[in-house]
Amino acid sequence: MTTARGFLKPCFAVAGIAAVIAAVAGWITAGGPGAWGAPAGVALAALGFAGSVQAVAAAEKIDLRLTLPMALITYAFKLVVAFFALWTVQSTVPNALLPFACGIVGGAVAWLATQAVWAYKAKIPYIELDQPS
Repeated sequence: MTTARGFLKPCFAVAGIAAVIAAVAGWITAGGPGAWGAPAGVALAALGFAGSVQAVAAAEKIDLRLTLPMALITYAFKLVVAFFALWTVQSTVPNALLPFACGIVGGAVAWLATQAVWAYKAKIPYIELDQPS
């Protein structure tokens, strides 16, 4: 899994660029609340994806069969956190809700696109080359 986690650095780099773009777009469209809401949404998406990677990698160290249940658990947890964050932003600073939500979507798209490009270019064998005996 260490090799398969090589996409984290490029994904975080693209998420950082997306956060800067989101801050500018948020400032232009919604002023001050948009300037912090949009990049906060990007950060939430990036941290959610990175947390999932770490949780699945930890589960894989215990037993490979735990990776799917852990991925499903982290997905459900991320949804709860995202909905709670959206509710919190809506109840405290309603003007930042739309930029925050757009930041989450933009961050997810940026992360997934970067990960897809990395996976397409990666040299990952389909079989285990070093079988322990």
